[in-house]
Amino acid sequence: MSFGAPVSAREFLAGRGVVLAGLSREERFALTADLAAELMAAVGRVVPVVPVPLVATVLLDRLDRGAPPADRLELKVAVQRLAERLEAAGALVYVPRRDRDYAVEVGLRMLTLRRVVEEREGLLVPRPEERPLLAYYARSIAHLAPAPGAAAANA
Repeated sequence: MSFGAPVSAREFLAGRGVVLAGLSREERFALTADLAAELMAAVGRVVPVVPVPLVATVLLDRLDRGAPPADRLELKVAVQRLAERLEAAGALVYVPRRDRDYAVEVGLRMLTLRRVVEEREGLLVPRPEERPLLAYYARSIAHLAPAPGAAAANA
């Protein structure tokens, strides 16, 4: 099974007017890096964004900005804004049950079950020792996300 438009190495080279035989080793390596970046971008465009990375991105952004912990409503608003920005940029955002509130709850539930986030007095608090895992989830959509600090603007 496959999905997404195929990426042709022949078309990649032709589009750049490149003949491999005439390139130095360094030029071939640079060209290979360009092709790899194009392939990664193509994969990134067809893999859907799921709830956990959305929630993780917003929580991590809040931590990075020194914002206080969010309550559920603040989190939902920020995640919804991020999802809308990603969709506007062409990302495929998976919304279980076609319910955005439910999607945020799913993402949050997974992070609380894994003990990455705790709820304290109605606030959602990422556990400091789990920051690397939160960052791991957020990085899975970082290539699609707005510039740092903008993921949860005004959240």
